[in-house]
Amino acid sequence: MVTLYCMLVIYMFPAKYQRSYEVRYYETNFMLEATPVTILGYLEETATCHSQTVGNTIKRLQDLGRGWVVYRYHLQMERYPCWQERITVTTWVERFQRCFAYRNFHIHDADGNMVGRAASVWIFLDIAARKPLRIPPEIMEPYGIHPEAAVPEGFSDLVEPEELETVGEFTVGAADLDINRHANNKRYIHWLLEGVPLEVHRRAFANELEVIYKKDARYGDRIVNQCRELEDAKGARHYLHRLICPEKELVLTLARTSWQKRKDP
Repeated sequence: MVTLYCMLVIYMFPAKYQRSYEVRYYETNFMLEATPVTILGYLEETATCHSQTVGNTIKRLQDLGRGWVVYRYHLQMERYPCWQERITVTTWVERFQRCFAYRNFHIHDADGNMVGRAASVWIFLDIAARKPLRIPPEIMEPYGIHPEAAVPEGFSDLVEPEELETVGEFTVGAADLDINRHANNKRYIHWLLEGVPLEVHRRAFANELEVIYKKDARYGDRIVNQCRELEDAKGARHYLHRLICPEKELVLTLARTSWQKRKDP
């Protein structure tokens, strides 16, 4: 009975998976800080390595014609780590629901202080058909479940905004593609952050980012970046973002960012 109880506890509350990173110079911005794209890269790497560790390797999924694609992120940062700073990313699966996996993250500095947290939703796909599939038990079970929400407020409704200003255009190139042959999710973040004025990047940092990925962008697609600042009585900066592919009449991504004023040196 004791052995069975211990096995149940291990399944329900498994050890969380961790990886450490040192911020490289080429991963920083003009303030020598890791960028939101860098942070999302660390999260993606940690999630992928977690899957590799439990046996759901990239090769295994490719052989099955299956794969994971990220659907939503909600990132909250107290600060961004600087060049040569070491951080630890911890991840775990909060729950599975049909074709969705709810994966969470904590980010700590070398002193154990939490500098960021994130919630994410991933979709299990039939890659060839681009069709969501119910996640089978043999894929779910190796991860275990740890029912803790890193971002307690979860995900907000991101509706399509009106009267957005076009702030840039991009064309999807070979360097933008991921293993599934569509634009990598981090490239979307890079493009939409370009819509925020440089002066805002100088004086503030993106302390909150929420994004929903609606459609894929493919090689050669023209991407139009649209953005609008929201009024805030307290003087904080908030933006609504949208990436569209006009030729295909597609809305690719909706996002919301909040910007916290930097402390005076």
